[in-house]
This record gives sequence, C-alpha cells and structure tokens, in this order.
Amino acid sequence: MSLYKLRDYQSEALSDLQGSFRQGLTRPVLYASVGAGKTVIAAHIVARALDKGKSVLFIAPYTALINQTAKSFMDQGIPQPGIIQAQHEWTDSSKRLQIGSIQTLSRRGFPDVDLIINDECHLVYKGLTNYMEDFNTPVIGLSGTPFTKGLGKIYDNLIEVKPMRELINDKYLSDYVAYSQGKPDLSKVKIVAGEYHEGQLGDAMSDPKIVGDIISTWLRKGENRPTICFAVNVAHAEYVGTEFEKVNVSCQVITGKTPMEDREVYFNEFKRGNIKILINVGVLVAGFDSVVHVMIDAAPTKSEIRHVQKCGRNLRTAKGKEVGIFLDHAGNLTTLGFPDDISVDELCQGKKNESGKVEKKEAVKKEKLPKECTSCQVMKKADEHTCSKCGFTPKFIENVEIEEGDLIELRPSKHTKTDKQRIFSELMGLKAEDNLKGRGKADGYYAYLYKDICGVWPRNMTNKAITPSEQIRGFVKHKKIAFSRNKNKGFKL
Repeated sequence: MSLYKLRDYQSEALSDLQGSFRQGLTRPVLYASVGAGKTVIAAHIVARALDKGKSVLFIAPYTALINQTAKSFMDQGIPQPGIIQAQHEWTDSSKRLQIGSIQTLSRRGFPDVDLIINDECHLVYKGLTNYMEDFNTPVIGLSGTPFTKGLGKIYDNLIEVKPMRELINDKYLSDYVAYSQGKPDLSKVKIVAGEYHEGQLGDAMSDPKIVGDIISTWLRKGENRPTICFAVNVAHAEYVGTEFEKVNVSCQVITGKTPMEDREVYFNEFKRGNIKILINVGVLVAGFDSVVHVMIDAAPTKSEIRHVQKCGRNLRTAKGKEVGIFLDHAGNLTTLGFPDDISVDELCQGKKNESGKVEKKEAVKKEKLPKECTSCQVMKKADEHTCSKCGFTPKFIENVEIEEGDLIELRPSKHTKTDKQRIFSELMGLKAEDNLKGRGKADGYYAYLYKDICGVWPRNMTNKAITPSEQIRGFVKHKKIAFSRNKNKGFKL
C-alpha cells in the first residue's frame, strides 16, 4: 500500500491508540482538529486491521461524505471498499472494508465486523449507541470537536492528536486575524433546545444595518479573497447574496436543498475564482475542502462545536495565504472564544450537580474569551494587553480599562463629512438607549460630546439614530470617568 507517510505526532497518536487497547480501553476517541490529518490516521488504522485479516466498518456522518472517504482511502492504496448504500455501484458485502452512513446503518442494521471507526463521533446517534450497548465490538471515534455532553458515557478514552495552536505554530494550519463587528442585538430571539430560534435569529440578522456592515466590511477587509459566509437560513442567505450582487461581487447561495451536482459546479467555480463568495446555510461545515482566505460569520450560535467547525474552514493553508481573515458579525468569537482556545482534556461524563444541572467549566472559558482592540478592531486574546496587529496598548486607571485608543481614532482631523454624520447618528443612538434606561440627558449633552470628538458643533446633521460603536461607547465612558473624578476632587469628610 502507498499510505501517506505519518507525521511524528500522528505516529505518536497511533501508539497511544495501541496503548489504549492494551489497557482494555476499546472505545477511544481520537481528538484530531482540522489539519491534524484525521483521514490519514484513519487510513493507517484501516490498513493495519486489513493486514491482520480483520474486517472494518467505517461510519460516515453524511451520505455525501461516503464517496469522498472511499476515494481518500483508495488514493493511499487501500483496496476498493464495499459501500452500504442503496443502488451504489460498489455495493459488495464480501469486502472486508465497508463504508456507510450512520443514517443507512441505523435503518438496515450493522454488519458483523471486527472494528468500527465512527467519523465525527460527537454527533451521537441512537442507532449506534444501542449497538454499542448490545455488542462488544471495538469502536474508535474520530472528532475534531469532542465536546458533546455525555460523550464519556459512550467512549472510554480521549487521545488528542495535536492541539490546534501547535498545528498553527508548526505551519500545518494557517494563523488568523479576526475582526469584530460588534455583537448583534439578540435580546428578542428565543432559545430553543439550547440554540437560537432559527426564524427569529434570521429576522434579527437580516437587519439592513447588519447586512450593510457585512458588505462594507468585506469590501474593506476581505481584500477580494476567496470567502465563505455562514448565514442563518435560506432567506437570510439570499438577502446577503442579493446585497453582494448589488456591488458586483460574484457569489452563490448554497443550502441543504441544493442538489449535489449543482454544489460540485459551484465548488469548482469557486476554486477557479469565478465565484468569490459562497454563502451557505450549514452545508460547508463538514467535508468542504476548498481553499478559503476569508470567513464571514453572520450566524450566531450557542454551539462550540459548530463555531469551531466553521472557523476550521478558514484555517487550511494555501499558496499565497499568509493568514485567514475572520469577519465576525455574529459575536461568536466574543461569546465562545477563539477556535484554538476551545478544547477539552477529557470526555464529558454529563455528571450532574446537586441542583440536577449538568456541570460546565464556564469559569475557565470566560477567562479565555477574546476582546476587541479599541484602536484597530482586531480581536486579541484575553491575556494579550498590547495589540499584536497595531501595537496599541490601552491604559488602566483604577482597574477600569480606559479606551484611549478611541480618542486617537476620534481626533477631529481624521473625520470626513460622512464620518461626522456617522458619529452624530451613533450619539443619537446612545441617546435613545439612555432614554430607554430612564437616564437620558438634554440634547446639549450629546452636542457637547460631538464637539469634543469632531472639534465643531453639529450642524446640518440628519437626526438619525444608529447603534453606537464600541469606539463611541469607549469615548463616552472615558468622559464619564474623567467627570466623576473632577467632581470628587473637592469633596472632604
């Protein structure tokens, strides 16, 4: 067989896997993030089993991935497998390697084999778990995101192939730069079964301002590079696509209902550069391997698994790609974290505390949540004080981070007429928020803030309120703190 040569860390993972079986742990999970070479490792496992005369069942999470997996194995010299799928030309139960989707196997039943490899094992299906309860067949789980609650009740060991950050540092994955566009207002969006209500979320993210920001930000920071955009639902995806087309950017919407043959055409056109942006609803998360330079995230989620998988589409290395660019309009980076900061060192057992709720390790995660540089809007790690992108270092006064970088951004000499209108509109938005909270101030207060920023009083401005930026909020916070200090200087007991 012409198996791809294993990297050192891949060989170590296989050794750890063998050690797991020697200890009697026959249901391990190989934790292999994007870029770790999960399929290559799987091919070596399959080849070793076949060489020993064993039979193997490889379970794909989706029917669409069956042919892709089979081709990858055959490219490495593994004999043509049997495919468990209706009317497939390679259906052959005599083959010692069988590949099938979990959906088909759950309906038809599982063949009698010596080893099962379950790809994307964080997707838990009752058909397989029932089989694992009834039979002692060794099962190896593969996953880049083994975060599912209770996964430790199904599998008995976790073997991490190589952490994502180490893969980035060793150039197996692309490093990235992330830009935050602020958190969308999701206060009116219901949470159903631990995730945002799709219809309500689609309506919220279809706000013309948010969609307008998506277009303008990509034109400024996307650098006209191959891009994937994650949308909430079909209506939202089509809306975003229409707005991109209005500025002559070639794009294509792909949904779960897009026929496979059409997808292949779109993927090929994307690879050729004829389609600049693929706007999708959930179909580019797994199994998509085209070169991507930019990821637009316009689909807020509560799921760490979904978040990491989306980010992973933009971490593949490519010729001419220095870094992957993340444009976060969903707020997922600020609420869930950077993809290389989200990890586990053991499988979740789904243990419950005294209140009956599943325990979470939220405290550790919150400390790792990234934050936005107030000078250049690049997202930086929680422990990164000085921005590695622009070099700006915020000053701290009495444990309050004063966003003085905003003051630099808000110098009068820097503002065009358009900038001045936006600043005025953001201050009107701040006024509207203050009024709702019952702490609104006179018009003169906001006019004074405008003058302090722009150097002139507001004249001939359109009285339109928009959501205040973090720069404006930071400036106002700074002014309030300064005012409070001056006010208390003369106070004595």
